[in-house]
Amino acid sequence: MKQLNFPGIKPKPENIKSRSVILSERDYQIIEYVLDMKFATVQDVFEKFFKVTLSNEPAKSDEWAVRRLQQLSKAGYLKPIHSFSERRKYYLGTVKGYSILEKVKPEADVSKPVKGIDHHTFDHDKKVIEARIILENQRAATSWISDKKLRSNKDLAGGLLLSNVPDGLFKTPEGKRIALEVEATTKTKAIYQSKIKKYVSMMRSKDTKVNVFDKVLYVVAKPWVIDFLSKETKIYGELFEIVSWQDFFGGTSGERS
Repeated sequence: MKQLNFPGIKPKPENIKSRSVILSERDYQIIEYVLDMKFATVQDVFEKFFKVTLSNEPAKSDEWAVRRLQQLSKAGYLKPIHSFSERRKYYLGTVKGYSILEKVKPEADVSKPVKGIDHHTFDHDKKVIEARIILENQRAATSWISDKKLRSNKDLAGGLLLSNVPDGLFKTPEGKRIALEVEATTKTKAIYQSKIKKYVSMMRSKDTKVNVFDKVLYVVAKPWVIDFLSKETKIYGELFEIVSWQDFFGGTSGERS
């Protein structure tokens, strides 16, 4: 199969052929993205990697994304599955995909593949992916660190307990470090208060190992939670930003097709 060339993607000497699939730098990035975010749909991958064509124009369809995901799956680097509640196909990372990244990117902190979709966090995980896509498409986020990496590397999370790890960390174009919290459901007021207190302590700490972000962005579904968090964080000024579900995702459900 002839290798395709894409803008900004330079073939590397270590490109590896498997079952007629020659892996490019973008393929490695796709595999790493799926591993990092637990799973991804065709639309997720299209938005991240295929939205702009060779001529630097918006793509008219997701055909190339569909085709490449099928090829990567056939070669064993990804695994297509269906959730229990949808007909839509989701792609998971595989041991083979993880192993190839470990080989070609030994310096990278590669996330291990999940065994399957966790139906307890499935809806929340989908919204985190969507939030990342929105922020990156707006060029408001770079250097994304997923909650999966934060949970496996306490140093990245400033030593936070697993229950307090945010849904992601990213940098703004100005270099400001932001912690993302996607609140799809509700918690008790005591849990919110405890987490806010911990976050404030970290952001005000002079210890660089603890102070790993400068601000917390809350994206919140429930109106009472928006009101509560706004009141609880008001005294801390710009350390917190509370945004409603509708304002951020552009609708009451925010669900993409």
